[in-house]
Amino acid sequence: MGGGFWPTLPLKMPYSEGMPHWWDPAWWIFQIIVMSILLLTLRRVAMSIDRDEKPSQSASRRPGTSTNTPKPPSIPG
Repeated sequence: MGGGFWPTLPLKMPYSEGMPHWWDPAWWIFQIIVMSILLLTLRRVAMSIDRDEKPSQSASRRPGTSTNTPKPPSIPG
């Protein structure tokens, strides 16, 4: 089974006349950088939204801290 389905290490990149050898690793490095920036930006936005919430809203989410908690619906039966 020479040229199998799974990649081998070290990576063997076949020669291609149309594309330079450095293109594939450069593309994957670019993708990793872009996706990391997107994830960090989304994390920063989510953290700022959580920080901007009113303290009373976040306190009412904790069980047993609010006196205005409505009763849960009862299940007839």
